[in-house]
Amino acid sequence: EQVSNQVRAVIVDEPAACPRYVGQVIEDVDVSGLSPLWLTEKLRRCGARSINPIVDITNFVMFELGQPMHAFDNDKLQGAICIRYAKSGEKLELLDGQECPLSEETLTIADDTGVLAIAGIMGGQQSSVVEDTTNIFLESAFFAPRVIIGKSRQYGLHTDSSHRFERGVDFEIQKKAIERAGQLIVDICGGKPGPIVDKVSDDDLPELKQVKLRRGQVERLLGLTLVDEDIEKILSSLGLQLESDVGGWLVTVPSFRFDIEIEADLIEEIARIYGYNN
Repeated sequence: EQVSNQVRAVIVDEPAACPRYVGQVIEDVDVSGLSPLWLTEKLRRCGARSINPIVDITNFVMFELGQPMHAFDNDKLQGAICIRYAKSGEKLELLDGQECPLSEETLTIADDTGVLAIAGIMGGQQSSVVEDTTNIFLESAFFAPRVIIGKSRQYGLHTDSSHRFERGVDFEIQKKAIERAGQLIVDICGGKPGPIVDKVSDDDLPELKQVKLRRGQVERLLGLTLVDEDIEKILSSLGLQLESDVGGWLVTVPSFRFDIEIEADLIEEIARIYGYNN
């Protein structure tokens, strides 16, 4: 429910590197308390420590939905948020305190004063959420894997966020993630959410993949004969769409299964659901 009119403009200079960027301002949050036990316990079981309620919520949503998120202190930002490559000589003081010189092929999140974060990898110290933060700007974005791959290695920053972006993130989940995080923030920290800004470049988003599955290959690779109905039932129950094709099917892969690229991947799914023990 929208109770604030605060909006921070978002400018995407590099739509090919960042095809979707979703942002939202939430005002009047209280970060001084502790996260509830259920939240810190879930994070602990995922191998993450509790930092403060806002950071904990963004980490929790990352584990829950697979979408990395970042929260900035909105009062420390100036002007529009801009997704651009770093300029020569720019530096960023990271969350861990080290100062990091940026190369010109590093995608960054910046405002009018300079770089705030290395896109998809780590936020900066200057705009981070601390105990006396009262207004935040939430980020939920899709960065192209090629932009992130190698960058975490180059800077020696191996974060949960970079691991996910390198391997692929569902490119249709960003708005759902920001709504989920916003709801949790209001429940735990109070606050007034503003309108959600959704910047998307449809031409630059990945296309849904189509993979051909041949009937004979299923039997050849698995050594068992399955009737068409069973194969169709297994794959469609996983959210894949099947169209009959000569000798098999043409399978459309949903955005959240970025790990399925070739025929063998589909056959592996059939084996997994049919049961290796069978």
